[in-house]
Amino acid sequence: MKVFFSQVYVQVGISFPFSHVFQKFLSAEMTEILQPSPMFIGCYGEDYELMFRISAKQELESMEIKGPSIYRKTKDIEYTLFLPYTSIMKEPEPNKIALEYLYEGVYCVLSKYEINVSNLKTEQDRTIHKILTTPGMLKS
Repeated sequence: MKVFFSQVYVQVGISFPFSHVFQKFLSAEMTEILQPSPMFIGCYGEDYELMFRISAKQELESMEIKGPSIYRKTKDIEYTLFLPYTSIMKEPEPNKIALEYLYEGVYCVLSKYEINVSNLKTEQDRTIHKILTTPGMLKS
């Protein structure tokens, strides 16, 4: 099961500085760690891919998850994770908090399909640290 990340921001001036390098890195990390569950395979088969679109809204107090949008022709299942922009930007480390919200949204979606996230949770802090400290992951 391949996992992909992209970004789409629907409100003017609302975005996070995550680059295409970040998107490729996180996609590869999660694809390597996650395995489809019997429930997921039963619903969609082994060759479906999960797409997480990262977005944000200024007025949100908590995360909002939209989806799934299911595209049988291309075998994609897509979710949009809207992060609560204003509350994140008030934090001392907004990029770190945004990533933590992102992981929580991913866990919420994966739990619907009974996909084991224990290895992902074990690697979360290491992966977030790498994203925040590796040149090119964040736009300047």
